[in-house]
Amino acid sequence: MIAYRLITALLAPLVVLGLLLRGHGLPSVVQRLGFVPVQRAPVLWFHAASVGEFRALLPLISRSWEQSVALTVQSKQALITAREHLPASIPVLSAPLDAPGWFGRFLKRIRPQALVLVESELWPGWMHSLHAANVPVILLDGVLSETSARRWGRWPALVRPVAQAVHAVTVSSQARQSVFQALGFSPIELALPLKLAGQVLAVEADLVARWQAWLDGAALVTLANVHRSEVPALKALLDTIEPDTKVIIAPRHPAHLAAIRAGLGPASARLAYWPGFGTLGSLYALGGKVVMGGGFDAAIGSHNPLEALRAGCAVVCGPHAGKQRELIAFLEHRKMIARTPHWPVDQDHADALRTLSEQATEQAVQAVESVLRRSLN
Repeated sequence: MIAYRLITALLAPLVVLGLLLRGHGLPSVVQRLGFVPVQRAPVLWFHAASVGEFRALLPLISRSWEQSVALTVQSKQALITAREHLPASIPVLSAPLDAPGWFGRFLKRIRPQALVLVESELWPGWMHSLHAANVPVILLDGVLSETSARRWGRWPALVRPVAQAVHAVTVSSQARQSVFQALGFSPIELALPLKLAGQVLAVEADLVARWQAWLDGAALVTLANVHRSEVPALKALLDTIEPDTKVIIAPRHPAHLAAIRAGLGPASARLAYWPGFGTLGSLYALGGKVVMGGGFDAAIGSHNPLEALRAGCAVVCGPHAGKQRELIAFLEHRKMIARTPHWPVDQDHADALRTLSEQATEQAVQAVESVLRRSLN
């Protein structure tokens, strides 16, 4: 651990320079150095690396806790999204760098009573300092790949303080439970995937109305989050769609729109390209069937189908699940999604998903509250 902390201290200035060069604003970088607003009372600290992790945590953050709440994030987009969705009373901050002096300054100012993480943001320096300060860590929906687990296993001096700092882990499968147990984490509880605990995306009524006029009552198939590498597979899929069904294509990346259009054909009375990036809530509000992109390229893997399911769409995923493997298997087992070449039936699973979401949220809340009670006794 001494060597790790020395290396991170030496590399920290280069990391700061890299953040500035990549367009992270000065206020964000200053927060990463630990200069955050001083909290008057201890807070329940939530941390999300990405937009996806923030959406998973949002139902927990939004609950009425006895403590004040603060959130840190890693990505620029997560910072923007979190500030859009949370009230101004909840501090949304850029996460501190894993360097001893800077993280120590952050701890003194934020005064966390506990830290709630999602999946795998187990920074060794953070964990060492939190353990030394008697601040418990709760890891929800823990994930460690076999590669990561082997890497951790080679460095027991790093794993030990991390496992000591983490007072509770929830995982969504026995396989994940075994991985964490082998590294010395305890206790580890099985729970529903926290990703289930998200919320319906925002909808722009005017945008939906314009596209409903274009649909004119026709059946709809949406190709969502499409990558240009998926064009050949999706072109073959389009050939199987009934000719009176209309199609909307929503590229994953705006810069790839021209390449996707060149491969799938120009816009027509039957086929259209979704022009609004960041407006998938309005797209899914149109209903119909949604073909989830990413899953037609083994190097990418399927994108998360839950947002479309929450909107009441029937969802089909490609053959390559990628990082969504366990989630897609969970949903497929419950017949809530289909996998190509099969098409889903027009069945609304939004209510069933809402029930699972409430259960996943409650399990996560119980894990957090249990640790908080133990820390106060």
